[in-house]
Amino acid sequence: MSERVVLACSAGSDALRRLAGRAEVVAVVVDPGRGGDWEALRRRALAGGAVEAVLADARDELTDRYCLPALRANALRSASALVAPLVAEHVVEAARRHGATTVAHDRAGADRIRFEAGVAALAPGLAVVAVAPADDPAGHPPVGRIEPGDPDELVLTFDRGTPVAIDGETVTMPQAVRELNRRAGVSGVGRLTGVRAFDTPGASALTTAHHQLEDVTLEPDLLRFKRRVERRWGALVHDGLWFSPLKQALDSFIDTTQQHVSGEVRLVLHGGRAVVTGRRGEEPLPDPGLGAGRPRRLPDKIAAT
Repeated sequence: MSERVVLACSAGSDALRRLAGRAEVVAVVVDPGRGGDWEALRRRALAGGAVEAVLADARDELTDRYCLPALRANALRSASALVAPLVAEHVVEAARRHGATTVAHDRAGADRIRFEAGVAALAPGLAVVAVAPADDPAGHPPVGRIEPGDPDELVLTFDRGTPVAIDGETVTMPQAVRELNRRAGVSGVGRLTGVRAFDTPGASALTTAHHQLEDVTLEPDLLRFKRRVERRWGALVHDGLWFSPLKQALDSFIDTTQQHVSGEVRLVLHGGRAVVTGRRGEEPLPDPGLGAGRPRRLPDKIAAT
């Protein structure tokens, strides 16, 4: 009987075709937000030589379990680093379910390091094999077109560090990300360029708003220390240590601080920027001189909302 290997891949990847002749391959396709025809993905994976295809729609999981902690750490701008540990979780689960002792993948660069670190943390006994990728076989989401126009003004409501409403309309975290991807994306907010182009409009707008709200809801000494924690948290995630004990401990600290981060932030989206024009915290910060609570002074415009 051939060895059974779980492969993290896109359904039509070159890695799947190369492995299929040497092992029983269970293809795991995790969708963090691109969307697509699931039945077509399954057919392509099986046609490529997989004995079974495991398809996971992880869009809401990515936002709820990965993006929200990153937002609270004000590190959501680096959202690309969150996908690798998410995929690692699904691949390890599939390996256990299908009795595989080896995990294969076609990632490269920092993404490879993060994925392999995630697998090692979750299942140290699994062997990990990197299959050299062809030239970008999976492709990347197209970068959206910037449509110059009038500034888009909106009010974000946060409850304990979580976005819960946009312009008074209740939203979940996944809904907030999707809506801000749409509204901020057309203004070019969150566009990052490097080796390849990425768009993170919703992540960038949310992080800007959350960061500014903390300035008027957290005690100054707590805020200063949290900013130090955020830098360490971001470095851990960047290095692929999402599942590390230190990162989990920092999560606990950050979650405690978020009990105070409730209020509203007014944003203007235009010309590639998300600019805060007003903010209001639900709980007044104490006046260090008087020892009593008082609300921060806010622009009249948001105070009227």
